[in-house]
Amino acid sequence: MTIKCITANLQGGQDDWLNQLASEEIDIAFLQEAPHELPKEFADAYDICKYNETAAHPAYRCRTLIALRREASLNPKPLEVPTATYHRSYVAGARVDLPGIGETVLLSIHASPREIPEDSPYRKDWAVKSPTARPIAKGVLWDSDYVFETIRSVKPAKNARMIVAGDFNEARGPNLLNPEWGIWGTQYFEKAESELGLIDVTWSEWKGECATHGDAQLDHILATEDLRTHLVGSTVLENVNTSDHHPITWSIT
Repeated sequence: MTIKCITANLQGGQDDWLNQLASEEIDIAFLQEAPHELPKEFADAYDICKYNETAAHPAYRCRTLIALRREASLNPKPLEVPTATYHRSYVAGARVDLPGIGETVLLSIHASPREIPEDSPYRKDWAVKSPTARPIAKGVLWDSDYVFETIRSVKPAKNARMIVAGDFNEARGPNLLNPEWGIWGTQYFEKAESELGLIDVTWSEWKGECATHGDAQLDHILATEDLRTHLVGSTVLENVNTSDHHPITWSIT
């Protein structure tokens, strides 16, 4: 059985496109900045594992979720995220039973493109290990560093299967305004592989990056080594107007 997947940042809208996903039988959708109210056709076709709706603070516009097509029978169970109070609506997780593979943890994530200073009020809600800044960062932490530790906190064991997809706001490629940007991203994804055992799937498959936002690939798929050969056919949908991010599709075989 082939499982069809997509990751997409929707910027809070795209009802017609979501209904199209249902008609195209996309099995797993990792969505960021999804609308508060999902269109009926889409909601009727999918089980939704959402962001933290019970946090003391209001849900931000990111509204991250994982949608799993009911007919695919993946037996999804929402995943408790220890840092949900900090991340509010930025992270959503699920456990699923992938055919021929077994139990796998899924995370849909959105990293805010901002620095988190030492006196930030958000740090008061941080519930797990504090992030470590990358060498290039010289002590500066960004929200993607906190997302990194969130991923670490929900990975149940070193050999547990995991797929993480979404808007990381990190890229390996250089940026015309900041030549060091690519070093930041390279250190981030190399650290994900060495410390979390998560392979950058599109980098491995494409032998490079393909832009998903402007001239940078900010959207990525990470997976544990044992899933590398099962995730195939990663493709950027450049002609799909979902937002200022291009979606990425792939299959799990």
